[in-house]
Amino acid sequence: MRTTSTLAALIATAALVVTATPAGAAPTPTPAAPAPAATQTLPSLDDALGPQLSSLVEALRRDLGLTPEQFLDQAGIGERLAEARPRWEQAFRESFGGVWLDEGGTGLVGVVAGEAGDELRAEAADAGFTVQDVAMTTEELAARERQVSGIVEDLPEDLGALVTGVRVDPTRNAVVVETRGGEAAQLGNLTAQLKDLAVIDMTEAPDPAGDTAPFGSEGGGTQSDGEPTIDGIVPATPRAEAEAGAGGDSGSLGSLALLNQAGVIPEGPMRTIVELLAGLTPGTGSVIDGMSQTMDNPVTPVPENQTRADGPAPTGPVIGGTAYAVGVPGGILECSTGFNGELDGKPVVVTAAHCAGADGTRAALADGEEFGTMTRTTKDLIDTALVAVDPEFADRFRTNLVGSGPDTTQAITGTADPVVGQKACKTGFRTGFSCGTVSEVGAMIDVSGSRTIANAFTVDLCALPGDSGGVVFSGDKALGISSASNVAETGTCANADSVARENGYAPRLSAVPITDVLAAHPGLTLRTN
Repeated sequence: MRTTSTLAALIATAALVVTATPAGAAPTPTPAAPAPAATQTLPSLDDALGPQLSSLVEALRRDLGLTPEQFLDQAGIGERLAEARPRWEQAFRESFGGVWLDEGGTGLVGVVAGEAGDELRAEAADAGFTVQDVAMTTEELAARERQVSGIVEDLPEDLGALVTGVRVDPTRNAVVVETRGGEAAQLGNLTAQLKDLAVIDMTEAPDPAGDTAPFGSEGGGTQSDGEPTIDGIVPATPRAEAEAGAGGDSGSLGSLALLNQAGVIPEGPMRTIVELLAGLTPGTGSVIDGMSQTMDNPVTPVPENQTRADGPAPTGPVIGGTAYAVGVPGGILECSTGFNGELDGKPVVVTAAHCAGADGTRAALADGEEFGTMTRTTKDLIDTALVAVDPEFADRFRTNLVGSGPDTTQAITGTADPVVGQKACKTGFRTGFSCGTVSEVGAMIDVSGSRTIANAFTVDLCALPGDSGGVVFSGDKALGISSASNVAETGTCANADSVARENGYAPRLSAVPITDVLAAHPGLTLRTN
């Protein structure tokens, strides 16, 4: 079933590091770069962000409370639901109400009462799924979503500005209109306009126009004359403390940098992280999921005493989630490799198109060694590109492993379509493994007005600049490629969790389904051994 998230402004999760000379990548001719600034070598991201990187086992425990065996079991249930969904939707059009997993991992099938429903009910039960009575079929829900979207488009300006998305939620068998803020009278008027056709989900969140720019920058969110201040800023609560029930608020990436400027953060690992992140430019848009907010594309030079972070490149097999870089006019884009595959018998790497610059751009590992050339770059709708691997590197990319290091990998044995409620994980070089729940499938995502992801799925988990292009998987099956995040400007996943929890929304990654990627490139296959 296809849903639409309208007016959504998400942030691309590529890490743009602007340098005097794009080290480690040789793009097609670019404008002359400015003179080099004074430099100071920084540690690699792996070293500086080590506490943020974790093994898959730890991420499953931390984020989902699952063991690897439970993760594989639930992934299998989601895979079987996804396989059954297309046939049931065609064969039982008058009774099929969708599929999803509940929080405990039970596979559910929505069934509308009637003679056809009895047949679907029996078939679903025989397949080992739990049947849930619903009022509307997926076909009726899709029609209602179109109707509600039309109403939203025609709303008065003050009411339309409150709406951040329209989608179908199979778990509630309803069309959901997501809103932000608004007075009671406005929300009452919105409810009246929708005429009980949709459920309204309200999210209280910071104004993106004031809270997404770095503190102390032009147009930033200090609420001051631009000079650093630490009034009202509270550092993020570490994940371990949050799990233990500790409270605590957090700021954005800007607030961390501001604490650093004010001398609040002492010398040590945290100061290193803040200084390193200050050189990353995450892209455009709002930090809040669904905010219709577009900001100018920031091209802020790295501070004079800093250079881009260079780290060791892998010496053996190059697994999904490995750091790579491409040179673009004005700097370097650092992203993560996706699934390894083959096209026409030659090794390729699937990654995100917004990481690629353009076809013909050379890709390099973290130590600057070039390993392939960007090709088949398509930024709009599908946001994917392939890296054609150089012959001398071919053997190193003939692996089906994904992960954050040689001792923290997962083998990929096939592909699957995502299902709402399914547990999934991602890995990227910036944050390693993080896991969450698939919250939406078949969505149309607007990324800050700069591009659109069609038929996207979203997973409620943390992803940050640099994780783009990396892998999303469930169990041992590939689900998709990381494309955009609603918490890209928060600096760390601990910060993202705290900010989101305080403001009533979830960190959310938007991804391109791997089945769409394969369909867009006939002959492309993933490594499964």
